[in-house]
Amino acid sequence: MALLPLLASPVQAQLEEVVVTATKRTESLQDVPISVSALGGEALKDLGVQTFDEYVEFLPNVVSAGIGPGQREIYIRGSASEQSSLTVAPAQGSAPGVALYYDEMPVSFGARNLDVYAADLERIEVLSGPQGTLFGASSQSGNMRLITNKPQLDEMSGSIDVGMSSTHGGDTSNKVEAMINIPLTDRAAVRFVGFADKQGGWIDNTAGTFTPSGTVIDRNNSAGFGPFFRDFPGTTIQSASNANIAKEDWNEAKYNGFRVGLRYDFNDNWSGLVQHMSQEIDVEGS
Repeated sequence: MALLPLLASPVQAQLEEVVVTATKRTESLQDVPISVSALGGEALKDLGVQTFDEYVEFLPNVVSAGIGPGQREIYIRGSASEQSSLTVAPAQGSAPGVALYYDEMPVSFGARNLDVYAADLERIEVLSGPQGTLFGASSQSGNMRLITNKPQLDEMSGSIDVGMSSTHGGDTSNKVEAMINIPLTDRAAVRFVGFADKQGGWIDNTAGTFTPSGTVIDRNNSAGFGPFFRDFPGTTIQSASNANIAKEDWNEAKYNGFRVGLRYDFNDNWSGLVQHMSQEIDVEGS
């Protein structure tokens, strides 16, 4: 019996090269001499990343905490704030220690970081701090940069993404995202992005009432080992009811918005970009 060797051609995985501008220059992520982590546009799509909480989940050394969309603090390496003489955070005398940038625009607020919807993003960069030399104040712990896709001059392109999902014991979710890139001339182009995302809730706010007793504890007149209860005759006790807000799947969230950008190249070295972005978040139960 002759045994034939089993031959298999090696499979080589092609990794996407991530280009960043963390040092204000365009460089490959592998060549940047500082601590940088990034999520590219393809990775964001593959992971289904859409909201602030979702893209923070996939960034190393980055966590967030807060009380709802648009009301969260960013932590890099465990730090989120620094001492300051300015009142820009919920606690007087502190300022954000992690800077949040939308392209080149700082949008940092203490415990009020924007929950930017991840529609048509080129990448997300995280630079561990301190980064005061390149990015100024509020970047002692580092910064997070949301980089958008810019208008392209070479070709007209567009895309649309429609999705629907369901949650066990909750409501259905649906979304639609659309993008169109239109070259106007050989030097000018416009890009439009729109999105509408309804994320179904799964928490039920059940109806209930509470009527406090007309008897209270008088701690200043306790007798023996038990408290003394004092009555208040003639007192009208109001019942608390949540009937007007009782609802199933109460924590529904809706993201709606658009972005439009106009690019013009003056020459091979100089170009101008004007962008406008608008977003509305409606979250029940927050």
